[in-house]
Amino acid sequence: MGHDQSLALAVRGLVIAAERYRAHAARHQLGVSATEIVALGHLYTEGSLTATELATRLQITSASATELVDRLEKTTYAQRQPHPTDRRKRLVTLTDHGHQAIHTVYNNLGDELAEIYTAFTPDQQRTVDPFLSATTVRLTAPRPAGEPVDARQGVP
Repeated sequence: MGHDQSLALAVRGLVIAAERYRAHAARHQLGVSATEIVALGHLYTEGSLTATELATRLQITSASATELVDRLEKTTYAQRQPHPTDRRKRLVTLTDHGHQAIHTVYNNLGDELAEIYTAFTPDQQRTVDPFLSATTVRLTAPRPAGEPVDARQGVP
């Protein structure tokens, strides 16, 4: 197995571990599904969104997003509010209860990560930080279907 493939498999392992952590937090801390906690995470980090914007971010249909928002309202984690500039639209917003709940999930994850991260030397941390940032930029960059990834995109 080549170094590149080993790195890809290591990142795969990290992603799977993070997904399992999130799924566990969704079920056991919030009592929601994995998709619902992802939606709550978008609302937490990006602020209010329309159901259509949530659908785009979650890669689900508008009908599925509407059902998702209905479920989030039932949990009292989110609510629909009038759009400030377009009377035809409604915004999905975290409630105070939802904000506190997802804040707690991210704080708990931050505590877990900090315990690992602080065991690294400052030199190791200075290597990890740009790697994570560049990887995030590279893997989230929009590109046409079938087009290869630009090998330098996201690299400082």
